[in-house]
Amino acid sequence: MSRFILYVCMSFVTAFVGVTWAARGFPVYSFRFDRELEPTLTTTFGDDSAKAYERKMWEAQHTAQSDKNPKLDVIRLDALQAGTAYAMSPCDSTMKLNLVTAVTAYTRAWQQKLDCQRPMGMLIACSDKKLKDTADTFSTPLDKRVQDALSAAFDQKGVVKADFPPEVRSDVAQFAGPGFWFDESPICLPRQRGSANPVP
Repeated sequence: MSRFILYVCMSFVTAFVGVTWAARGFPVYSFRFDRELEPTLTTTFGDDSAKAYERKMWEAQHTAQSDKNPKLDVIRLDALQAGTAYAMSPCDSTMKLNLVTAVTAYTRAWQQKLDCQRPMGMLIACSDKKLKDTADTFSTPLDKRVQDALSAAFDQKGVVKADFPPEVRSDVAQFAGPGFWFDESPICLPRQRGSANPVP
């Protein structure tokens, strides 16, 4: 009889805990072990707040290495993310578009900071002060990470000079690294041919 009462009590406790958890939206806790054990993320199923929180934390981590220019930090982070994503999926058309868009914005920001007349694209008409200010602005630790990510992305090939708007083509190469090609790369052709002409 006492065993039966024990089982009934256990059932009531289990039901109470389950209903309470459900009423709170099934919260899930994630822990990081590189610091003291403490919950770093609380979310509910079907809630986009987790992604927003992760994005915010990612941005905070990287912008800590910048010069605290909010507008430029957005451009830097987009370029960092696009470069990293393209390096992992170089044959994905969406990743390529994101990379071209982000690098175009990054290059335009560099051009706007430089802000000097450049006949034939040469820098000889720019003052030493403008050259130094621009170099300093785009030499933060975050910029170095961006440029490393872009170099790794362009090493995958598949992105060419013609993919960029004419007004940035001459300047993109300085951020693209040695992997920037002026001719179409065959990196994705086997996959494209394979999908277009499958072997019977």
